[in-house]
Amino acid sequence: MIRSSKIRSSRRMLATTVVISMVGCGLPQWPVEGPLIAPFGLRWGSNGPNIHRGVDIVVPTGTPVYAMSGGEIRFAGEMTDFGLVVWVDHDDAILTIYAHLSQILVVTGQSVGKGESLGLSGASGNATGPHLHLEIRGRGHQVDPVAMLGGPPRS
Repeated sequence: MIRSSKIRSSRRMLATTVVISMVGCGLPQWPVEGPLIAPFGLRWGSNGPNIHRGVDIVVPTGTPVYAMSGGEIRFAGEMTDFGLVVWVDHDDAILTIYAHLSQILVVTGQSVGKGESLGLSGASGNATGPHLHLEIRGRGHQVDPVAMLGGPPRS
């Protein structure tokens, strides 16, 4: 059995690696400011336990959503659960995903800089209300944005 302290240590190391990788694009920043309503990790729903692969941040519909760091738009469009979504590919196999948007302001293949507007927040796809769903994937693994950025966004 793997000890929980080893798992936490591995997650911290992966989050640190992701931050160091993203530093080449400028230190990452939160894409919006607002309270977290759903944290990263295991949670219980009506169908039992499931893994929340990102965080949900409450913001009003139409709030600008900014790139955490520079990169290239890998995908900008609609997906069933994510609704209107933007995927940004950063250097060193880091990917950030911004979901449930009401409007997309970028196109696939476009280069973006840190802090550039990607779209407007909303409640598209499988969402119960207006918020931003944010995921970070580092080298094929999900990364907790709160751990990576040293704390939750300001609200």
